[in-house]
Amino acid sequence: MNCIHLDFHTSPDIDGIGESFNKEELTRTVREAGIDLMTVFAKCHHGYTYYPSKVGQMHPGLKFNLLKEEIDAIHAAGAKAPIYITVGWSKKDADEHPEWHHKDFFSGKTLTSSPIPEDLDEPLGDCAWITLCPVGGYLDHLKAITREVCESFDTSDGVFYDICFVKDACACESCRRGAKKMGLDPDSYEDAKKYYSLKRIEMMQTLTGIVHSYTPGATVFYNGGADMNRTEYHPYQTHFELEDLPTAWGGYDLMPLRAKFFEKYGKPFLGMTGKFHHAWGEFGGFKSREALRYECADMLSVGASISVGDHLHPSGKVDESTYAMIGHAFRYVKKIDKFCIGTTPHADIGIFLSHNYESDMGASKLLQTMHLDYGIIEPGDDLSSYKCIILPDSVRLSAADEAAICDFVKKGGRVIASYESAFDALGVRKIAPSEYDKDYIRCDLDECTTPFLAYSGAYRVECDGEVLASVYEPYFSRTGRHFCGHKNTPNRTEPADYPALVKRGGVLYFAHPVFRVYSETGNYIIEKYIEQGINRMYDRMIVTENLPSSGRVRLREAKDGSLVLHLLYAPPVNRGNVCLLPDFPTLHDVKITVKTDKKVTRVRTEPDGEELSFVCDDGKVSFTLPPFNLHKLVIID
Repeated sequence: MNCIHLDFHTSPDIDGIGESFNKEELTRTVREAGIDLMTVFAKCHHGYTYYPSKVGQMHPGLKFNLLKEEIDAIHAAGAKAPIYITVGWSKKDADEHPEWHHKDFFSGKTLTSSPIPEDLDEPLGDCAWITLCPVGGYLDHLKAITREVCESFDTSDGVFYDICFVKDACACESCRRGAKKMGLDPDSYEDAKKYYSLKRIEMMQTLTGIVHSYTPGATVFYNGGADMNRTEYHPYQTHFELEDLPTAWGGYDLMPLRAKFFEKYGKPFLGMTGKFHHAWGEFGGFKSREALRYECADMLSVGASISVGDHLHPSGKVDESTYAMIGHAFRYVKKIDKFCIGTTPHADIGIFLSHNYESDMGASKLLQTMHLDYGIIEPGDDLSSYKCIILPDSVRLSAADEAAICDFVKKGGRVIASYESAFDALGVRKIAPSEYDKDYIRCDLDECTTPFLAYSGAYRVECDGEVLASVYEPYFSRTGRHFCGHKNTPNRTEPADYPALVKRGGVLYFAHPVFRVYSETGNYIIEKYIEQGINRMYDRMIVTENLPSSGRVRLREAKDGSLVLHLLYAPPVNRGNVCLLPDFPTLHDVKITVKTDKKVTRVRTEPDGEELSFVCDDGKVSFTLPPFNLHKLVIID
């Protein structure tokens, strides 16, 4: 499904709102660009509605029911039109109701998304809003707005609530009174967090209940609630929208990790990017058409539907350049999405999430760089489909999960653990973290045979396995009292009496938080060090030749049992404050080998349907791709 999230945060200081809006033009644009769904605004961050309202106030520069006209135009094109309502940011409400402000728990001050200068004539930074707390009087207002929208419009296409989970605690008077009434201590951070969570869940249940009382089964999404570490909010979402604009935050490796996590819920989910060069609300900012096409193919490769963010001009005029770019990408999607819809992940190496961002991202980035597709493992998951499991840096395991992992190893599975993630039953006994801020590693690498910087300290462990790398400690940690030169202290000339890397049967243990280090530093030698360890333990399901490290490989299984292989290549470049894709080089002679116990009868590329010659040998199928750039889809029947 191809979706547009059409922002419309419009200042009351601008007049002539919607004067250039043309219903037929929007209908034509939606149809020609191949758009299946376009989210349109009932109420924006400036606090005004785009329809005549008795609960709120229609934008003072608007003279007609813009929301109705937009919905009618989108429906005329055969597309859906979910309705947007702001929650956390609403300037008009913030100005008129200071008692609705979210108060920072520690300072007691009004929470703002970015600093707002006291002198209002001073320049204002990006995305600067006062945050509101949807408890008490403000929740009553949101309920009233929701009822009004449901009574005024058909909400069967869904409702999108924005900015719903900004912090994890609030000290406004409504929250303090409510916490006391519930028997909680409003001065306790833990109690304040508990109350915050309970009231957000209450908000979701209440507002969804109102929507469903008018249109049962309508989709309702609360933005900010698609956080991998806020699982308490996930049951109350009808679907997930993963707001991972690669040019603005997270880069091009964030969305795949989150998509794999949220796909496990079995609910529909969208990837979300933007048409902007950078981020939301950038009028006149564009990325290249091919970059957007890459991003759409990337979303399809992890099983996601597609959402692209845009921002309508105050005049209501559709931007031709924007929809020429979006149409270019969406037309490609229309050609290949039938091969992607309904596919499921197909991987035999998995990451057991630590829910430490840098550690999980480091493992994800490393596997993607190695062209290894992977699955996500959470507590209680069935491990039988995996051959190898990675426990990155700081995984906390229950006794049941420890037992399951030990049983996995006994049955021939391989485990790669790092830093705090090892446990005694694996044969690795942790003693204590190193006393040093940074130490060194020495092992046999083609690129480096002398001690190399680990960018962290090791965990001291005891293990009777095969030592594959040694720790070399520094003379001292770098402090104001003891330091050497510009950066880290040099290594001692003799190894420490504990290992950096040790193998014991089906278990490989890295004593350093190597995945966090890799995520934070991107260090080439660390990358090769981890890669060598993984290759020692894991017989790859997918092997590539002549595919650069910035290429991405995803393997999924269709309902008919065929394998769907995605290959993407567009080297990202950092320019200014943006991660972007400026070039799409053509690749030649890329060879792929895939392990499969299925009988292969045909290998073809889509959407062109080109038949590829292939060789099957010892449970593997191998083939060479014709020259391609950006994205190639291969179907293995």
